[in-house]
Amino acid sequence: MAKSKKNKNKSKLNLTVREEQRNKLEQMASLENRSVSNLIEIMADERWERLAEQQGIAYAKTVAEAMNLKLDADNPADREKLRRAVLDLVAGRKMPKQKGRG
Repeated sequence: MAKSKKNKNKSKLNLTVREEQRNKLEQMASLENRSVSNLIEIMADERWERLAEQQGIAYAKTVAEAMNLKLDADNPADREKLRRAVLDLVAGRKMPKQKGRG
C-alpha cells in the first residue's frame, strides 16, 4: 500500500501593514539575519509566552486570595509555595485519612 504524503506546506497568513511598519520589520529582520516572516513568528511566540505567564500569575493571585494566603504571586518562589499548598489541600480532601498501623 502506498503511503499518503502529508502536506508539509504551512498555511499562509497574508498581513497588510503600513509602509513604515514594513520598513521597520525589514530592518529588524536584516539586523538579526532573519526573514521577515521568521521574525514575525519569533515575535508572536515571545508575545504568546508573555501572555501565558501573565495569565498564570493572574490565576495564582486569584487562587491565593481565595485561600487567604499572603503571597506575592509575581514571585516565582511564592507561586511554588502556592502550588504546594493547593496540592496539599487537594491531596487532603481526596485521600482518606489512614490510621496508623502498628
